[in-house]
Amino acid sequence: MGILRTIFGRPEDASKIIDGATKGLDKIFFTKEERADANQKLSDWYLKYLEATSGQNVARRFIALVVVYLWAGLILLGVTSRYWSVELSDHIYHILQDVVMNPFLVIIGFYFLSHAVRAYKK
Repeated sequence: MGILRTIFGRPEDASKIIDGATKGLDKIFFTKEERADANQKLSDWYLKYLEATSGQNVARRFIALVVVYLWAGLILLGVTSRYWSVELSDHIYHILQDVVMNPFLVIIGFYFLSHAVRAYKK
């Protein structure tokens, strides 16, 4: 009898497995109340995240402004230096392409693309 019990288990074990499976299935599907509760928890977490990272916003904006001003300044310098030296102007444009363009595009995408995507989804 002991061997059969170890192979097939006890009825209590089967009921534990069935209870676990039904609880797992219950957690997969949300009711309206559960969905509202989950959304509330997510909103609370997001507000805490915004509060915790609010000091970083100033640094991000400062870095973005530095890169954008550098890009604009190099564009103006490249255009105006064409009158004095074509080699200098070409060198400035190569710096723009190789060094400044990728961070500039990332910053522009970070600040403006997310707003455009949100507006498109609505």
